[in-house]
Amino acid sequence: MKFTIVVLNGFLAYNISTISYIRKMKFYKILKLKKVPVVCNIPHSSINIPQSFKGDFIIPEKKLIKEAKELADLFTDELYANILKKYGGIVSGVSRLATDIERFEDDKNEPMSKVGMGALYVKSQEGEIIREFSDIRREKLLNLFYRQYHKTLTSLVAQSLRQFGRCVIIDCHSFPSRPRDYEPDQKDNRPDICIGTDKYHTPALLKKALVGNFKNKGFSVKVNSPFKGTMIPLKYYGKDKRVDSVLIEVNRKLYMNERNFRRKKVFPDIGEVICDCVSSSIKEHLK
Repeated sequence: MKFTIVVLNGFLAYNISTISYIRKMKFYKILKLKKVPVVCNIPHSSINIPQSFKGDFIIPEKKLIKEAKELADLFTDELYANILKKYGGIVSGVSRLATDIERFEDDKNEPMSKVGMGALYVKSQEGEIIREFSDIRREKLLNLFYRQYHKTLTSLVAQSLRQFGRCVIIDCHSFPSRPRDYEPDQKDNRPDICIGTDKYHTPALLKKALVGNFKNKGFSVKVNSPFKGTMIPLKYYGKDKRVDSVLIEVNRKLYMNERNFRRKKVFPDIGEVICDCVSSSIKEHLK
């Protein structure tokens, strides 16, 4: 097998076919962009807490693992695999419990920091203190993964802009079937699919296409409920109309048992339909 070695944001990466694996602790992987201006972002599928993060946690290992599983968008790297292969993108290999790259880095700008769940979680879902660190240590932790991930995502978007003159970010997630105590939206009637938007970066056509295609497949759909917003690198946030972004949230009850963390038998079928809906919507948007 032929491969080339490249340097990406300070890491050594091996390009094997279309996949580039980051060597340094396997913190994330990249699938190269294809022939369309689309970047998929899968930030929360992992439950991995690297050793370089573990020393700050003050709860038992067993409890830490359970917390990581409950917080993870488990199996979304597989659920969205078809669109990831089709369009390319980035997949986190670190639990959001260690570093949540979808939060603002500065706690002053991050609403969830009020419940101890900013870029670096210090509280559990129940509000228990789970981690302690100094300001100096905080900087080191952010440098270990958070900032590298954002640099790479920004680089992928920049590459798409150079190559195509535009970029569509598909922010891929899942959510629990019942609201957790710390979540702002406490409504029980959660939909099968939530579409999260940004006023500046989510085109009406893309939103309409996604809602229509999911509904045509029999899914219940809500926009910005129970979650709103979508990932946009800060370099382009509110500044560059060439960068589109939309959040796709899939209700976990559709594809997994939320009690034992196992995939349901319908998992492959659900994943295929979801990816088909997303692909059809992107095609409509890019006409």
